[in-house]
Amino acid sequence: MRQVFRDVCNYAADLAGINSALYELGGLIIMHDASGCNSTYATHDEPRWTQMPSLIYISALEEYDAILGNDDKLIENVVEAAKETQPNFICLFGSPIALVMGTDFKGIAHVVEQETGIPTFGFKTSGMYSYIQGARQAYQMLAENFVKDTKKEKSSSIRINLMGMTPLDFGYSGNKEAIDDWAKDNDFSIVANWSMGTNLEQIKQSALADVNVVLSSCALDAAKVLEEKFHIPYVVGVPVGSCAKTLAENVRLSAHDHQNREMYQSGSHDSHIVLIGEPVMAQSMRLALDDEVQIICPTEIDWHLQEGDLYSHEEEDMRKKLNEADIVIADPIYRRLVSKDIHFIDCPHWACSGRLFKDQMPVIIGDGFQIIKNQV
Repeated sequence: MRQVFRDVCNYAADLAGINSALYELGGLIIMHDASGCNSTYATHDEPRWTQMPSLIYISALEEYDAILGNDDKLIENVVEAAKETQPNFICLFGSPIALVMGTDFKGIAHVVEQETGIPTFGFKTSGMYSYIQGARQAYQMLAENFVKDTKKEKSSSIRINLMGMTPLDFGYSGNKEAIDDWAKDNDFSIVANWSMGTNLEQIKQSALADVNVVLSSCALDAAKVLEEKFHIPYVVGVPVGSCAKTLAENVRLSAHDHQNREMYQSGSHDSHIVLIGEPVMAQSMRLALDDEVQIICPTEIDWHLQEGDLYSHEEEDMRKKLNEADIVIADPIYRRLVSKDIHFIDCPHWACSGRLFKDQMPVIIGDGFQIIKNQV
């Protein structure tokens, strides 16, 4: 749940997570909110907005409708837009206003699907949780409704899905391409990338994969769905620094024995170095640093945090932990909480600061991680 912050900003909201996960898949995505509120997502949370078209719309909720309710108007507008755009699917979700109104998005989705014949989904959002909660719902929807049971042919290479890749965690400055290169260098063939540089038809073929590589906590639930439905094992981790080799080894092992594998460092840790970030990325960075590192996790999923780590959305708790460290690795926004005598290493996170530091976002996949490690 979001808290009141004085010096740092909230992370991108759950609405942004849904938009980011589904942006390239040809769906009609409707945010039920006041006119103009989509600019928060478009201008701050989505680097693809000016380069790649997408069917993301705002419902232009008016004060009169918010007070008295007008679901019929929303349904009529969505049906009309769907007839014009012929999307692959339709998604409906709302802002805090829609939450207060008690809008039944699943019920509305059912009506819209009946009238259009297009698969339609309603999501539970409030704008009060982070992008992780939105993206995980979107990915789970894809796994449950679109991935087809496909007969696998023998392949000379290991086939993988890359799951949980959005600009909110990986930016738009080359990390996606670097992960593609990591897969190619290890003779892995990519079936689908969930979800940058892909389309819905590729997502539908995801059951062809031998292993799912989970790059972010927002895709964990979807990976578990694919494991249950199609018996595809998953490995969790990001190929940063030395972890690139470890992750590749885990993929090969899981393709052979069909066991799930997760990359994280167990045990307690002191506060010599403090790292703030999404938990899967942060755990991989801690392993790659090979040092005493504590993690602060500001999102809703505290995946494998250890003794000494901090799962918190409270600014003052973060301030205290950060100022006990010798070195801090975090988005530059967090400099506001840290005294000047602490060594601060900038590692911009789009979900935190948006486009503010887009020109400073490093490629940290594989050997690119040295740009961080050399500063420690």
